[in-house]
Amino acid sequence: MTQTMTIKDVLLQCQAGMQCHTKLIKVLKKIFKTMGVEAFWAEFEQLIKFPMVVYNREPTVERTIDFIAKFVTSLSSAPAAEASDQESESEANPLMQRLFDFLLQHHNAKDRAVRFRACQLVTKLLGNLGEEATIDDALYERVFHCMLERLRDKAAVVRVHAVLALVRLQDPTDDTCPVIKAYIFLMTSDPNPEVRKTIVSHIAPCRKTLAAILERTRDVKDTVRQAAFNIIGEKVPMKAMSIGQRVQLLEQGLNDRTESVKSVCGSKLLQSWLRGFEGNVLDLLHSLDVENSTDVCRHMLKHLFGDSPIADLIANFNLLDGSCLVSPDKLTCESAMYWQELCHHVHKAGTDFEEHLDMVLPACLPFCSYLDSVVTQLEGCQDLDKQLELEFIVQQLLNIFTCMDLTDQACRKAVEKLLHKMLLSQAVSYSLVAHLLPCLRSLHSSTDSLVNYLAEVVAEIREPITTVEKGVSSEERRKIDLKIAKVRVELNQAREEMEECVKNQEFQRAAQLKESLHSLEMERSSLLTSAEPTVEEVKTEKNDPATMVKCLTIICEMLETLPLKALTPTLQMLVETQILPGITNQEAAVRNLAVKAVGMCCQLKRDIIKFHLPVLMQASQVDVECVRVTSVKSLFDLIHVYGLGAFEDSSEAQTGATDDTKDNNDDENDNSRDLLENSQESETSATEGEGEGGEGEHSESGWSKAASNLITILSSTLDSESGELRSVVAEGLAKLLMSGRVFSAGLLSRLLLLWYNPLAEEDALLRHTLGTFFPIFAFTDSANQQLFEEAFMPTLRTILNAPTTSPINSVNPSNVADFLVELTHAQRLVSSQADNTVVRENPCHDSIAVKVCNEILSNPQSFQLRLWTRILNQLYLSQDNHTHLKDLSVLCTQMMEVVKEKTSVKAIEKFQKTVTELLAPLSAAELTSLEVTATGEGNMTTAGDGSQAEQGAEATDVGTVSTPSMPPPKGPVTTAKSTGRRVRSKRLNSQLDNSVWSTPSQQEALDRTMPDNLENVRSNLDSLLLDSSKTAGSMTPRTPGSKRALHTIQDPALL
Repeated sequence: MTQTMTIKDVLLQCQAGMQCHTKLIKVLKKIFKTMGVEAFWAEFEQLIKFPMVVYNREPTVERTIDFIAKFVTSLSSAPAAEASDQESESEANPLMQRLFDFLLQHHNAKDRAVRFRACQLVTKLLGNLGEEATIDDALYERVFHCMLERLRDKAAVVRVHAVLALVRLQDPTDDTCPVIKAYIFLMTSDPNPEVRKTIVSHIAPCRKTLAAILERTRDVKDTVRQAAFNIIGEKVPMKAMSIGQRVQLLEQGLNDRTESVKSVCGSKLLQSWLRGFEGNVLDLLHSLDVENSTDVCRHMLKHLFGDSPIADLIANFNLLDGSCLVSPDKLTCESAMYWQELCHHVHKAGTDFEEHLDMVLPACLPFCSYLDSVVTQLEGCQDLDKQLELEFIVQQLLNIFTCMDLTDQACRKAVEKLLHKMLLSQAVSYSLVAHLLPCLRSLHSSTDSLVNYLAEVVAEIREPITTVEKGVSSEERRKIDLKIAKVRVELNQAREEMEECVKNQEFQRAAQLKESLHSLEMERSSLLTSAEPTVEEVKTEKNDPATMVKCLTIICEMLETLPLKALTPTLQMLVETQILPGITNQEAAVRNLAVKAVGMCCQLKRDIIKFHLPVLMQASQVDVECVRVTSVKSLFDLIHVYGLGAFEDSSEAQTGATDDTKDNNDDENDNSRDLLENSQESETSATEGEGEGGEGEHSESGWSKAASNLITILSSTLDSESGELRSVVAEGLAKLLMSGRVFSAGLLSRLLLLWYNPLAEEDALLRHTLGTFFPIFAFTDSANQQLFEEAFMPTLRTILNAPTTSPINSVNPSNVADFLVELTHAQRLVSSQADNTVVRENPCHDSIAVKVCNEILSNPQSFQLRLWTRILNQLYLSQDNHTHLKDLSVLCTQMMEVVKEKTSVKAIEKFQKTVTELLAPLSAAELTSLEVTATGEGNMTTAGDGSQAEQGAEATDVGTVSTPSMPPPKGPVTTAKSTGRRVRSKRLNSQLDNSVWSTPSQQEALDRTMPDNLENVRSNLDSLLLDSSKTAGSMTPRTPGSKRALHTIQDPALL
């Protein structure tokens, strides 16, 4: 039966399944030997064309392609062993050489299916060759150049398989390898995530590619990030990365918003690193620098603990002795942190694991002595690095107290004594205060008692009791010596007289003399004591920066962590004696803490804001950067707590404004949404790029001048040179807008311009904050979308009118317009998304349409006509607002009369067609009764005044309705698909060749349409490959007839 089978029969049977491929390959080998190379190839070439014109990934086609690659490469397996070492795989296998020639000849065919299958077959042919295989140098060059060209293909699937085809041609040992250069470029620039994912998965890890691979862990697509973490965990050793790169990888992976990326980071990357240290977690912590990356290491340990049973964790922690204490010689930063995290993990597991907790948690009294010994080492340490290490260890040990049961009175006294000693110790710096307060809270049941205790501690630290030795002056010393000599003489006389009385048996007189001797002895002793220096205990006030910082840190931590509700007399005393003197201190660190404390005290009592507001305002403008940032944060906190009403002038304050409760401010804070809402002034200031909230706005908004000036000053800080200060102000203003404390289109325009400002590109925090705020704010409420609609024209005018020296001039206005159009789309509202309903009213886009039409009519010869007409065709108009549609129809007619630029005219015609289609349901009678509204009539007379045109647009009655609109969904876009056909005649063959296999002409190639970003990638890749081809020594020197080795990504490249 084998003799009767043809090549066609074999290719048909191979589609049934992969299990018969081995048998069919043997059959096809016999046919190949019988027919010879030329005859076999003539028939084989025609047959392989049929699966190559099928674009869909059909299983039968995939099996056929796979079978073809297996068969062709199997012909070189046996002869290759007998061939000489100098003979390549392609020379030993003439059929493979012909197949390569065929594929490379048609790699740039018209049909994308042919290009896709050609790249796929090249990939499979190279992949099926052995690891030590070599191919002819000429073939290597042809594959290299043809597949590099396919990297610029407009079809993503073709680019994917071109990437796969070049995998074995990359040389990680060559610093100028053009394949790796193209990979790195496409990995960062290709718009298709599947292409980026394929490159990440197959690029050879080496020092040149490591940075690009690490960058893909921050890709916008989760599948690309997942592939990057996977390849790093499998092929990149930990020692090839710096500590900063390791910490950043873990932080991004374990905190990723996608669960699959988290899983890969924990199961692949983290486990790979752990295996590199043979399962020793302490060594892994040491490689991550726990002192400077505590949060990341803590998150990593929690992840590791979650994947292991508690019993195994305790059994593997072999550093504890019989008292559940780590021996001093093994107590390091890593072991202390692991011990502390393990105790918390077992403690959080619940009462079911109390026995396991007793195996790792020490008893309270021995642990107090243990911690005291560590603190003693800290007091006697002079080495700075050792001090920092001991401080970190003390921090971790203090956290263990939160796991202990401190109900026993003896334990409580021992812990309190130890903590009190640590607070007063000069060796314990302010950095440990934040770890001491949670322990103190567990000892004090009342907040007031803890506040009083901390106030006493602050007073004792600031004014410690010291002993002073007071000496005696020389004059007083001489007088005392004379008295002592006189007493000594009297003593001698009394003793002699008493002896005489005893001899004469005058016992009564002797008793009197004895009493006299006793009194003289007492007098002499007192005189001797008075001659010695005296030691007195006095209170000395310490004003050194270290003491001040420690005291203010205790106060700030107390105000920040304790649930305080009012400014108690104790706190008021601390304000007067500790905080206010710190504001005038010369040290910036002291002033920074004092300003922070003042801000938090103002949150406890509204009345004191008017006393401390000037201090906060002055600190936010003229102090050093860190103090300015703290003061700005304090001001924003006060606005959030009390609203702008708390910053009224004292003369405007109403009776009863001394009420401290925050709930009573809700009614008056609602009016703050009118702040800075003089629309004409807002647009003018936004156009000029100046700050919002100028003089005079407060009179119309109903708010005080102080409140308006406060927002003006804060918003002006957006132009600060300090990146941190800009980020804090932008975040604060965004929160005010989000909470409704401030409602200003001009302020929103400022934030938009700041986000698009090229100078802010390096400020990642600022861009992330605003990039998150804009969509959340816009899609929360329709009123917020109206605010974006009001900021639409001022923002674009600022960009368009910016001088050439301004960085705003380089911003793409089309990009800004697209973003604002998307933000003002009513369908994107959270309420609409939750219901999955298609809204029919879109008032914001209706208003924007009128404003843009007015802008066009005001200046029909403007250079920005294409921008405005492009915006019109991006808007989704309300379908049921027929009055507004009639107005737009009139405006379209007027624009067609005045606009002459061809591209703009076509765009207006398209917009007019859309409006007409929406008006189609109206009757003919209604269409003939169109009235020219005031808006339409006024626009023709305001060609020279943009502000009047804007007023005309605002005069249009565009109300906010409850159901904004969404255009009818577009019909599905159909894609032409290639299907396989059987060749019936030579005519069909010729038609197939002409339509599918022919190479497109240069003009046809230019006529292809593709996305702008993909076209940019292709052009940039062209220049990159051109530079690579011109680079001297970019590839290994070769001679005619030489052979080229094929590489694999498993080749060791990372040192």
